Amino acid sequence: MSKILVGCWDCDYCGADRISGEVKICPKCGKPRGKDITFYMAGPKEYVKDPDQINKNPDWLCPYCSTLNPDENKFCSACGAARAESEQNYFESKEEERKKKEAREEAERREQDMRSGASARSSGSRLPILAALIAAIFLLVFLLIPKNKGMYVDSKTWERTISVDRYQETEDSGWDLPGDAWDVTSKEEIYTYNSVLDHYETRTREVSEQVFDGYDISTEYKDLGNGYFEEVEVKTPRYRTEYHTETYEEPVYVKVPVYKTRYYYKIMKWLYDRDETTSGADNEPYFAELKLTDQERESGRQEKYWIISGGKTYKVSYDNWKKVNAGDEIEAKVKGDEIRELEKK
Repeated sequence: MSKILVGCWDCDYCGADRISGEVKICPKCGKPRGKDITFYMAGPKEYVKDPDQINKNPDWLCPYCSTLNPDENKFCSACGAARAESEQNYFESKEEERKKKEAREEAERREQDMRSGASARSSGSRLPILAALIAAIFLLVFLLIPKNKGMYVDSKTWERTISVDRYQETEDSGWDLPGDAWDVTSKEEIYTYNSVLDHYETRTREVSEQVFDGYDISTEYKDLGNGYFEEVEVKTPRYRTEYHTETYEEPVYVKVPVYKTRYYYKIMKWLYDRDETTSGADNEPYFAELKLTDQERESGRQEKYWIISGGKTYKVSYDNWKKVNAGDEIEAKVKGDEIRELEKK
């Protein structure tokens, strides 16, 4: 047989507190207990002598005057409204209040965030990091931006190169044999490796498991929603950790070579042969005149230009190089050893 205890409630009208749950009307102001009261337990436990006489169903809430009425009442004790018109009991009323309270608190939080600038506050903690990052970016930009510099042109030089390929016999190899190869030999070589299961090795490891170890008994008090509480014995399963040695089979793999035929052969290919380079310190750069055989071809051209100032050599584009002559004073944008832009003074 479960035990029933008498709870308490406080009058929301006059403030009288610790009114016995058995009392339906405030003894101080005469107001019936309504939807705004909450049952609780306080002080020494008071058990009901005959718990079988207690209705365990929650009070129902009058939809007209918000009075809480015992489950057995067919009509409201305050206004006489029929119970059939009630849509909520004590617990359902409390759940509705909880949801309304959460909605109000959420709305207040959003309004407070908007007023105080939640985004500004959240970024405030990152401000030192952000400031350091911005400073680093500015420093990097400063170092990378070309600097204006006044310069005197001591001299200037140029170099132009033509690369030449020659169609020639060469030795090569591969896993596939070209159709125009000759003097072919071949041999089986390792092409790749496959992992192959070789055997299993027996190993051990420590494993843990949770083993049932009985129950922990505790007492809780269930609110019946009518001024009374039911004493409930709660059994919580308890577990202990046990360790044991487990044997298992671990697969062991070996690398097995995969062989394939590799071909060695001679073949004709276009290969780099030489550079034809011209250079000078005059204002008339030119490329070398090529005299190619039918086994040669041009494979690319390069041209480089420099300005020497104060004993230092700077790379420069052709368009900027041809603007100046030795003895000129210039205003240049310099980055490292390169002049990006220049103007004659």
